[in-house]
Formats: sequence, structure tokens, C-alpha cells
Amino acid sequence: MAFTIENIASAVKLGGVVLSPDGSKLVYDVGPGLKSGEHATSALWYSKDLTKADGAKQLTSGLFNDRGAQWHPNSESIFFLSDRHKQGGPSQIYKYSMDGPGEPALLNDAFKEKKCEEISPNGNYIAFRSADEPTAEEEEKEKEKDDAKVFGEKKGFVRLRLYTVSTGQVRTLVDDQNVETITWSPDSKSLAYMASVRPDFEGLDYEPTSFHTISILPTVTESRRIKEFKNSLILRTIWISDEYSEVYTLQPFDPTQLIDATAVHRLSLDTSSGDASNKHFYAGETEDAAGITNIGSNDEFSVPIAAGVNTRVDILNRDGKVFTLVDAKNRWGFSAYDVKKVGNDYVVACVRSSGPDNETPNVWVGKSTGKHMVRFCVDLNTKVSSHYDWLKEHKLGPVEIFEWTGTDGVQLNGFAWFPPNVDPSNIKKPLPTILYIHGGPYYRDTPKFELGIYDGGWTALLAERGYLVLTPNYRGSSGRGSVFARAAYHGMGTIEWSDVDGMVDEAVKRGLADKDKLAIGGWSQGGFLTAWGVSQTKYKYKCGIMGAGVSDWGKMAIESDLPGFENELGSAAPWLGADARLAGDPIRHIKDIETAVLILHGEKDVRVPVSQGIGFHRGLRRMSKFPERHTLVVYPREGHGFEERKHGEDLLRRIIAHYDAWLK
Repeated sequence: MAFTIENIASAVKLGGVVLSPDGSKLVYDVGPGLKSGEHATSALWYSKDLTKADGAKQLTSGLFNDRGAQWHPNSESIFFLSDRHKQGGPSQIYKYSMDGPGEPALLNDAFKEKKCEEISPNGNYIAFRSADEPTAEEEEKEKEKDDAKVFGEKKGFVRLRLYTVSTGQVRTLVDDQNVETITWSPDSKSLAYMASVRPDFEGLDYEPTSFHTISILPTVTESRRIKEFKNSLILRTIWISDEYSEVYTLQPFDPTQLIDATAVHRLSLDTSSGDASNKHFYAGETEDAAGITNIGSNDEFSVPIAAGVNTRVDILNRDGKVFTLVDAKNRWGFSAYDVKKVGNDYVVACVRSSGPDNETPNVWVGKSTGKHMVRFCVDLNTKVSSHYDWLKEHKLGPVEIFEWTGTDGVQLNGFAWFPPNVDPSNIKKPLPTILYIHGGPYYRDTPKFELGIYDGGWTALLAERGYLVLTPNYRGSSGRGSVFARAAYHGMGTIEWSDVDGMVDEAVKRGLADKDKLAIGGWSQGGFLTAWGVSQTKYKYKCGIMGAGVSDWGKMAIESDLPGFENELGSAAPWLGADARLAGDPIRHIKDIETAVLILHGEKDVRVPVSQGIGFHRGLRRMSKFPERHTLVVYPREGHGFEERKHGEDLLRRIIAHYDAWLK
């Protein structure tokens, strides 16, 4: 059988899809989802003929961590980040001429770690972010282990710097703020950026962020503050035209909220009358903006839209939506994409996959044709890559959209992954069923078929073994707008649990799920809902897998690297005193649990610290009805997302063994 634990753990991930400015070629990243050695690796792949099926070729060796390519405006060379100067070392910017031959050239190693790069529209400059280098005194202290850390001390700031292509010189543009995101003005004379008070997330809920512009002229030494934000982040910015003093940003629908649907806003750069205006522009009410992309046009840009389980790409201008360029029609999903407008035509490329259509992830391309402006959907009709050959002949079981009604009458959706050779319309005997709950909570399950040790890896692998796998999009998920997303605010252990549990009840009612062979599991937020579910139902689910899940929201506010965000979810920070909400803690409802719980956690997890898993396990061993049924496995060196292949293989083996032991 091709669909094995080893194959899933060694599966590659595709991303970083970037079309050349002239729309004639593309480059993208391919790298193992889990590393087998000491260092992460990734290769750049390249297609020079977008009409040729399976024509993509490997461009770099894959021995180093080559990623994040961007095209020069002439479409003849690329710039990318890599550690090829020292494997596993800090990222530097390299240039590669596509007409070759020759090796990529290191541009400048003045700063040890480059965070990202943005090439100016005229190709003369590269803006990048990097942290300050340690002083000689700091290096000496570290060497002598005289390195006490003051909690909350504002160190490690990431600065905005400018590389001049013609001279190779680097100049620091912003040295007094922590720079988060950057974008160029169309005339290549200025940069816009978002700045935060500190380089971590410690004060995200009470310290402001701010948006600025700065000229790259050497005579300009200060930035211009455009607007200050509280409790919010600008996730991405594009600046499409010099004609209007404005940028378009991806932000929460309500910019004052940490927990909300994402939407497009129009931020004025005019500060003549005080603080600039920031107005909602598109999406966020009933569907979500999943990104925002400059397409090489001075009047249009693209926005991927999450609409329920569907995904589409809309083209917008200053007046709003122009038309829908791509529509997945509930059949597939994508994980990376790019759009370029060339003349009157549009070129689209994305990493596309589909569970319903048995389609593994690959890069697909579509192009509009004709002499006049096109205003209809483009078909992605050319698969330019051919990854996952080991699954070419493998057939998944049926994957269908599953709809049900919440306890308050709200229509909900998700997916049902059936075992191979099962006809969902003719189930003769109810199936052993696993409720797999996605993390986030601001995330969603779509028809895409991804391989790995989390979402796609669990669903397809478990369905392959004869289980019906249900994946719900519950309150707090993305794709349904602000009200749906905001349900997560102070809402842990409330409506979202009745949503996911209701999906199982509906599957039982329809004769699809065996009520005596039910299981539950998930990672991160899905791990919390697993812990919460077994604490509420006690014995409904025969077994559960709590992956990096929360058991105590008060401790999350104390220990997580996102204290403000976690408190927005749980509202249980101890400093709230009598106002702290304790009702959503699974650990407080642990008595008499019968469900057998396998707890999996990374030892170095800073998002959901391992104490969450340890605490829940200690409670189960002391207060549950059958203490011997529960197991805690901690993985050394791993954070919230695992990196090591052997750990990934072990995790998948334990998942299968646990479900098989209790459901078969």
C-alpha cells in the first residue's frame, strides 16, 4: 500500500509560488515537511513554459534551505533566501540568473539573519528586515555566560534595511522600531511598513502597533506615522498606485479586535487632518479575505476569498469587486497562489489539491486569452508539476461535504472522508467514526488533500484504515465572516463544542456512524476540544487524542507566548480575579472520564506549553474512572509544530494504534 506512515512523514510541501512579472514562467519551493537530518532543506523549482504539462524542473540542489524567491522586474533573474553559505546557518539573500549557467550569488552578509526581501518595482533596490547584530560587549557576556534575561526587555528588534543593487551597499532605514511588514510604493521612492513595540507577542493585547511610510532618499532620516492601532495587526499591505494616496491592507474586520474574520481595508496615507482614515473595503461580513496580492497592475489587485468550504480569487479595483478570476466550486483548495496581469490577460498559478477528485498537491496554471478585457473565471487547466508520483495510482475513498444544523439553528458544514470502496449513498452498516477537529480556531477545512502529520495526514490515513473521518468547521472557524469568527471570543467550551459534537450526532442519525464506535482527536485548538469533549461526555467517545491541546486557559495566559490572544479566547487570566472565566477549562471537569486519552505534546512548545498536557494527564491518572487507560508522550526538541521526521513517524504510529485498539 502506497499510503504508508513513512511516505506521509517524508512527503514534501509545495509553496512560495511566484509568477514572473511578464507572466511567462514561475518558481516555487519544494521541501520535506519534516526534516530527516539536523537542518531544514528546501529546493527551488522552475517552469519556463507554462503551457507544458509536468514541465517543472528542479532549479537548486535541495541540500540547503532555498526558499522565498522573488523575481526581478525584468523576469530574467530571481532573489531568494538561503543558508547555502553555511547549512543551518542564518538566512541570506542570493541572486540567480535564470539564463545560467552558474551558481547563485550571495549579495551581502553584513547582517546574520535576513527575514524577508521585497524588490523595488524598478529593480534597483531590495528592502529587507533583519535584527540588530550583537555588540562586542553582548557577545562577550554570552561567551562568559553572563547572560541574565530581563523579562519583557525590548531586545532583538527587527529593523528595515535597504540594499542597493548597483553598489552592493546596505543602509538601515528604520533603527528605532520593530518592523513587521513592508511594501514598496509603485514609484520605488518610498516604503510602507507596520511597526510593533516589541519583537514578540507579549503585549499584543495592550501595546499599540503603528503604520508608517519612509522615503529611501539618503537625506530623509525619519519615517512618517500614518496611523496607530490597538489590539490589532496589519497582516499584509499592497500599494498599487501613485495616483491615490492610499494602500490596501489585510486586517481583522474590526481593526480593534484580535479575534475576528480577516478583511480588506483601505488605509489613507493623508495625515493632513490628523490620524489617517482606515475604512473597511471588502469581505469580512459573511466570508473572509484570505490574503491580498499585487498583480502588477496600477489599478487592480487580487484577493483570495474563503467562502464556507469554497475558495475563489476575486479581482478588485478602487470601486470594489471587478469579477471572480478563479472559483474552486467546492471541489478543491489551494495553499499558495499568485496572479499577474499582463496587458489585458490574467495568469494564475497555485498549489491545488482535491480530496473529492483524488488530486494530490501540484502546481496548476491558467491563463485568460483574447484581445479584449476578460471578465469570467479562468480554468486552471495545466498541471506544470508532477510531485507525489508514489500516489499516482492510489485512489482515496469518497470525500463529501457534510452539512448539519447547530443547536441554535445555524447551518454548519465540514467534510466526511469515507473509506475506499464505500458508497456513501448505500451504507449497509454504520462505520467506526473519528471526529477530527482542526486547530486555530481561525482556520477551516476545505476540499484540499494535503499530506503531513496533521490535518490531511490524519484524515486520509485514517479513512484508508476503514474509518469514517468527520472534519467540522465550527464556530470560530474562518470562511463565514465576522459573527462566525467572533464566536470564539471568550467562548471556549460553549457553542463550538455543540457544533462539533452535533456533526457526530447527525452522522449517527443518518446511519453513517456507529454510535458504539466513536472517537475524537485534534491538534492545538482541536486538542483542546478533544480534552473538553471527553470531559463533558465522559464515555460517549471510546478514545481520544489530545495533540498539543489546552487544558487550563488561566495557565495559558500565564505561560503561552500569546498571552493576550489566549486570554481573548479563554477569558481566564488569573489577574482578572473574580471576573476570570473558569468554566471552559477541561481540567476542572476531569472526574469520572471513561474515554481513553492519548496525549501528544512537543517538549519545547511555547504556544501551548507542555504543562497543559502534563496537567491534564496528572488529572486523568488521579480522577478519571480508569486511570490506566491514559498515556502522555512528550517529544524532545519539538515545538507546537513538529520538525523531525522520526517524531512524525512515531506520532502517526501511536495515533493508528490508539484508534485501532479502541475501535476495532
